Amino acid sequence: MTSEQHAFTQAVALLQQGKVSQGIELLKPLTYNSELAEKALQILFKVAMQQQDTETAIAYCQQLVSIAPTKFDYVLTLVQISLSCGEFEIAKNALLPLYTANPQQADICFQLGTIERKLDNADAAIRFLEQALTLSEQFKVPALIEIAYVHNEQLHQPSVAIQYLEQAIRHDNKSLQANFALANIYEQLGNKDKAKKGFQQVLKIDAFNAMAQARLADIETFSEQDATNYEQACLAILQRESDDIACADLYYALGKVFNDCKNYQKAWHYYVKANQYNKKYLPVYDRQSIEAVTDYTLARNITLQAANTSITPIIICGMFRSGSTLIEQIISSNEQIAAGGEIAYLHSSLFNLISDEKALANKAKDPEFINGYNEQLTLRAEGAIYVTDKRPENYLYLDVIKQLYPNAKIIWTERDIKDNSLSAYFQHLGPSLNYAVSLNDTLHHYEQQQRIKLHWQSCFSDDIFTIDYDLLVESPKQVLEQLFSFLGLEYTDEAQRFHNKSGTVSTASVWQVRKPLYKSSSGRFANYLEHIQADEESYLDAKALLNK
Repeated sequence: MTSEQHAFTQAVALLQQGKVSQGIELLKPLTYNSELAEKALQILFKVAMQQQDTETAIAYCQQLVSIAPTKFDYVLTLVQISLSCGEFEIAKNALLPLYTANPQQADICFQLGTIERKLDNADAAIRFLEQALTLSEQFKVPALIEIAYVHNEQLHQPSVAIQYLEQAIRHDNKSLQANFALANIYEQLGNKDKAKKGFQQVLKIDAFNAMAQARLADIETFSEQDATNYEQACLAILQRESDDIACADLYYALGKVFNDCKNYQKAWHYYVKANQYNKKYLPVYDRQSIEAVTDYTLARNITLQAANTSITPIIICGMFRSGSTLIEQIISSNEQIAAGGEIAYLHSSLFNLISDEKALANKAKDPEFINGYNEQLTLRAEGAIYVTDKRPENYLYLDVIKQLYPNAKIIWTERDIKDNSLSAYFQHLGPSLNYAVSLNDTLHHYEQQQRIKLHWQSCFSDDIFTIDYDLLVESPKQVLEQLFSFLGLEYTDEAQRFHNKSGTVSTASVWQVRKPLYKSSSGRFANYLEHIQADEESYLDAKALLNK
């Protein structure tokens, strides 16, 4: 037995004895041994997976693929793990050699298509997906649905997406995914009747579909009797439902329907349960890390050259649920302004570099980065001079935006922080908005935003306009005349017609912005004050906010 073989045997024995770190250290050098590398990497991969260290597991799996590229099990394992943690480029690079060797294999084409869609590579996604649906009847419906997603989400062509989904439904009228996706697009378009019919169709296929049941809550305004009937349907689903996300969906929906009929005690009860479920799977809000991001942003001092473009972005930022979607809908009713929605590009490109000023500056100077954002704006412009970008996190990058686009205008939306916190608490939000499950954490996030806002105002005072939501709904003409003047445009009663505007809205405000301006959300916190104070846990969670 060679010394390397002895080391391998000893490493396996140590791992069996629970001496994991010692076993790993013995195995690592063996990954360079041609005879033992594959066995050593197999064990190291298994240990990393047991320790839930997916980053290390992916690295070991990549090494296995490199030394045994013909073993499909290694490739498929690498693809599955990479997809599960959002490492889409790794998954794509692992699959491409398989595609080159087997270009007529439908499952490889389909998987590459879905990956390219997640990477926002629309043309490549459609190419692979069309190849998959022509190669195999098995992938016809899934590929049509994926192509619909590309047209709706990347290409902003909802009418084309609808055609693909209708084709998928003709092929399989019991496809839950196709029917749900179709209802979702109609909801984004503000077509209440077709959205409602679509979600009801999903429930005909699956009577206990929690997501469809929850989405119905947003479409109508509920009376007390309607709310009670809806409650019974939800409770029947909740008795069978074990998924925390689905349960949270239903509890948020129940809160909404009882808020509609002004049964605030019951609404609060359900909203509290919804957030308790939401907390189970969201990452804990880390105040220290948020404060560190604030500090990095305030300390940054970079110099960039202006981009060469004829399109000017209008950045709408501020707290989530502070009126940003409403403002976007109003101003984009002007023919010179296109609604860009929440463009993820800046945040996804820059956030991981926020602690490294030099790396962030280099990224912001990269022509590929600049061209990428220009392409995103151009895609949404449709001939307009200005394009809105209302991604909430853009407030972190106003120095980058203002240097690349010196004519860019910043609209900062604000509302009473008590109402704002409550409105966020009433929404089922994702990991990037994990502060929303706590009223006090929402206040903390707001205070950090305000620190950054004050800094940007000292840098770009003439190009930042603050919109007070409560003042807007009270005196829209006065506020909007000032806003349009700030933008260099004439106000032409956009507040009277924005709610009839066509186009998709894909935020939680989808139905609110389809209505004329209303005042009922101002002062909303007062409806819940006694219920918050009566609940000790809720009171503690809101204590700092109540003192504002």
